Amino acid sequence: MSIIEAEHRTALPPSIRVRLAGPRDCEALVALLDEPAHAREQVLTWLETPGTTLLVAQSEIGVLGVAVLLTRIMPKPGGGMHKVVEVDNLVVHPDQRGQRIGRRLLAAVVEWARQRRAAQVEAVVGEGDARRFYESFGFAAAADRLVLAA
Repeated sequence: MSIIEAEHRTALPPSIRVRLAGPRDCEALVALLDEPAHAREQVLTWLETPGTTLLVAQSEIGVLGVAVLLTRIMPKPGGGMHKVVEVDNLVVHPDQRGQRIGRRLLAAVVEWARQRRAAQVEAVVGEGDARRFYESFGFAAAADRLVLAA
């Protein structure tokens, strides 16, 4: 049993667990995304890209949400390198929102990152609900973070 599973056995109701996603989850993950025309391609890209990890929240009714994580090695200010985990996407099924599933996924993300000795977890969000969600979890704006839309 992984530490993620051990952590969530006590923190989550018994009917929900957070686990690593795999190819067998493709259809359920496609159903979570807003743009069905490109969803399958996006999910397959996530599943096949090195450095990308997907954690899913699942219950007896199926996959309720997903967190897409990108792991990078970044230079530290003052020299050296450190590992950074970025939450690239966090989606909860619309019918399941408001039940703290997003918070459960984010807690699993932080634990997963700690297990891998990441120095920090980042999320790039604009203003609005997403920003408030991450800030309520303890995320803070970092002055040294610059983002360029590709």
